[in-house]
Amino acid sequence: MALLTVQDASNGLASVAFVAASAGGDTVPRGRRGAGWSTGVLVEVRNASAGAVTVTAAGPAGVTRQYIVPATTGTAMIPVHGIYDHVETVTYSAVTSVTVAAVRVAGG
Repeated sequence: MALLTVQDASNGLASVAFVAASAGGDTVPRGRRGAGWSTGVLVEVRNASAGAVTVTAAGPAGVTRQYIVPATTGTAMIPVHGIYDHVETVTYSAVTSVTVAAVRVAGG
């Protein structure tokens, strides 16, 4: 399991570096909220494999959400919410040809 580094995507995804999804899943620092502002974090999952991939995100209070990433050119943008310096775990039904990146979509 790897801790994904949150990258700045305020100018688009062209400069964002994607990494291979980890077989045991990855962890992502959650977005922060304060003084009415949100510094949202998203995990983008790209699937270039021949089959769909299910991504499970384990959020606050044990709530899990599942996303289906379609085969060959599928992409999912998964919001990561939470409280300050906690992390969220993201797992994958398969990792072959699957890449991921954690991005911040607002200044902060």
